[in-house]
Amino acid sequence: MTTTKARSQNIILAIDTSCDDTSVAVLDGRKVLSSIVSSQVELHKKWGGVVPDIARRAHQENIGIAYNEALTRANVVESEIDLIAVTQGPGLAIDLEVGIEFAKNLALDRDLPLVPVNHMEGHFLSSLLLNSLGAGQVEDSIETVFPALGVLASGKHTELVYSFMPGEYLKLGWTLDDAAGEAFDKVGRMLGFGYPGGPIVSEFAEKATKEQAESFDLPVPMERSRDLNFSYSGLKTACLYKIRSLRESGRKDKEWVNAFCSEFVYKVVESISIKVESALEQNRDIESILVGGGVFNNVRMIRGMRKVAKNFSVGFYYPPRRYRGDNAAMIGIAGLVQYQKGEFLSGQDINSLERDPKLSL
Repeated sequence: MTTTKARSQNIILAIDTSCDDTSVAVLDGRKVLSSIVSSQVELHKKWGGVVPDIARRAHQENIGIAYNEALTRANVVESEIDLIAVTQGPGLAIDLEVGIEFAKNLALDRDLPLVPVNHMEGHFLSSLLLNSLGAGQVEDSIETVFPALGVLASGKHTELVYSFMPGEYLKLGWTLDDAAGEAFDKVGRMLGFGYPGGPIVSEFAEKATKEQAESFDLPVPMERSRDLNFSYSGLKTACLYKIRSLRESGRKDKEWVNAFCSEFVYKVVESISIKVESALEQNRDIESILVGGGVFNNVRMIRGMRKVAKNFSVGFYYPPRRYRGDNAAMIGIAGLVQYQKGEFLSGQDINSLERDPKLSL
């Protein structure tokens, strides 16, 4: 295979095996030439959640296939790769290992620089990805959107991160217990939606009509706290007791589930909006809000952040849906930023790279 397209930037091979999706992407600078995500949802569904050992075996089976497919779709040959970026953490330890070992072996074999990437930095920068033609929300230099506030909401993390410039981060607020994504999935499980329940909760919330509207008195998490942290254990417990009460009263699920999901989503959106507003008030130099993470697949989450951004007259950027959940494309752009700062491994130093399941920005 020969390559005919002109390459203007570094060709990046990016890998993510942080949880239950095996993902490999090829980027030309910020342009995504290919993004392969091999989902394991069906494997874990019967267990009601991700089983790390099952995920590891699936990663081992899929990563070579995903790698070859990513190169083919990008119309790139192995010899054209300039650098490799791989998720170091946070994530499931034995699953992170699969991607890291694959990346290390490839980097050593091809004598390529290897960039260890923080998964949450990938979510932070995912809004800045461009399609293969160079189109995206931020087509000029990415520095134009900074200083920025990152609002990151995924299965295990809900964080507010301040960044004066790409690659430099200060975490302002974080999850104290259950993250927003965990709350979505656990409420979905309470309602009998199975795994993963979060997307179904979002779907039912959008089905709610004005005629179905009623109040369930669910709390807004951390509404009156003076910090910028997040906690969803209280909301989760309130949902558990309310669902139990509704069913014990004899009401049929179809009479209230849509409205219940709608109120639950509203409370999560409100809780994050309150914290984002406080962060903006405390950091008046912020130019933009960047959001990332699978929780933002919920349309109300996007609307909520857009409203806050408008009220504070700051920019608002969010990635296409396919880059909101876990994916290697976002690891690629984070790897590019770190590489341009001179933060990478080369030669035998590559062997020193180890997983870091609790890695923090």
